[in-house]
Order: sequence, then structure tokens, then C-alpha cells
Amino acid sequence: MTFNGTLEELQALVADLGCLGHWVHEGAFEMLVIEDGESNLRLNWWPGTGTLMLVGDPAQRRELEPRLKEALAGGS
Repeated sequence: MTFNGTLEELQALVADLGCLGHWVHEGAFEMLVIEDGESNLRLNWWPGTGTLMLVGDPAQRRELEPRLKEALAGGS
């Protein structure tokens, strides 16, 4: 997945999906630590390349990943 906008635009996009958490700057990438009380999901974004990577429990990723891809494609 890729996202080539600004951090603020990405933050708004994931907030619209109901992803609550906090953002952490990790050197070359930005990371959203999702705080839903039941998963260990993280969304990593490298602004230089636009690469987005959702990491964490596969069962939890399967629920969020299609919604994120749809939003990135402009479908939400």
C-alpha cells in the first residue's frame, strides 16, 4: 500500500476509519499505534516513499486492511 499525501491527511483518513491511537515519529517513518483495547496493530508510513505497512496480529489486520485499501483508493 502507498500514500503520497501529508501526515495530516493520513491522520484524517485513518481517523475516518475509526482507528484510534497515537502517532509516533520513528526516524524515517511515522507510526500509528492503534489503541482499540484488543489488538497490537501498528500502521507504519514512510513519507519519503509513501509506503504504508500494517503490522500486528494477522486476524486483526484482515479486518482493517481491506477498509484501509478502499479508503486509500478513494472509496470511502
